[in-house]
Amino acid sequence: MEKTAKSKNIDILTAILIFIIIAVGAMSVMCCITQYEKIAELKSLNNQLADVQNEGELLKIKYEERTNYRAVEEYAVNRLGMVKINNYQIEYIVSKNSNQTLLIAAEEEDAGILPRISRAFSVAMEYFK
Repeated sequence: MEKTAKSKNIDILTAILIFIIIAVGAMSVMCCITQYEKIAELKSLNNQLADVQNEGELLKIKYEERTNYRAVEEYAVNRLGMVKINNYQIEYIVSKNSNQTLLIAAEEEDAGILPRISRAFSVAMEYFK
């Protein structure tokens, strides 16, 4: 009788261990499947993000192509009466005694030949910008 009781205990213990092994194996398989699905979803979302970023860059390029700065400048000059300020027209002097910046207009009458040539070159460079 002792052998039958021990064999019943061993059979029950074996059955419990087999059940635990099968349960852990099933949970491992389910976790691997879930992990694979999440990795696939992440790759899909990364691809979508890359596509949207590329589309944004293309839209930015198209926007910049449509913005014609010459047309804006013509509108400002012809319709609004605005005049482009050249570099030689103003001078900024920073006073060290106060927190003010003074604006002094340059006088063209007192300018010699070299400053006039420099201004003409500056005007030409502004035109080609």
